[in-house]
Amino acid sequence: MKKRFLSSLPVAVLMLLLSTISAFAVPNTGFYVGISGGYVIPQTMDISNPDDSVQHFDAYLENGYNLAIKTGWLTPFTRKIMAMEIEYNYMNNNFDNEKIVPSPDHDGYPVKLDGNMSIHAVLFNLKARYPEGIIHPYAGFGLGYAYASVGDITERAYDGSGTEIWLGESGGGFCWQFLAGVDFDITPNLSLGIGYKYFAAYPTIGDEYEYYGIYADLDYRASIITAGMTFTF
Repeated sequence: MKKRFLSSLPVAVLMLLLSTISAFAVPNTGFYVGISGGYVIPQTMDISNPDDSVQHFDAYLENGYNLAIKTGWLTPFTRKIMAMEIEYNYMNNNFDNEKIVPSPDHDGYPVKLDGNMSIHAVLFNLKARYPEGIIHPYAGFGLGYAYASVGDITERAYDGSGTEIWLGESGGGFCWQFLAGVDFDITPNLSLGIGYKYFAAYPTIGDEYEYYGIYADLDYRASIITAGMTFTF
């Protein structure tokens, strides 16, 4: 029985290889959907007064996470070199409550900020990719709209002399991103990928007439390392 199993094993392996090769030769329409997750490494975020750009300060954010879904098309008129896609991104970061920053409303007095912010962004991406084989490196860029939501921020004086709460606010603005990475075909319709995004958003949040809330232009930038899965129809 053991000899019979060993003698049939090479045949089974050969059949599996042949079926895999033939499976990769099956064409598809080029339309695809995908999901991914990522690790967000933000830069220092600039917060400025929309009515006076001279009034601004830097806020520090901790590393966070990214979730994304996309749908797109590998264009046949470019032999699937160019891909067009629409992508939704969600990013979440906490403020680094160990960093000391100048208070924007107390003459630059040293304070620490504690809070959370999230960004919802929808972008239209154009990507160039290598279409042959089972390994597909790519690069591209995207333009879109980002909606930022900043929760209540606790401002604590560095010397412990007092605490103030800024009410959370939200708002939107322009965003863009640069993308690069590589996808690996697992089946004719399924691929796994790793990638890098450089993402930037410039939302204006809050209401200038709400005294206790946040009213500011944000300059948010981050590097995002991603891993995901794509299904092509």
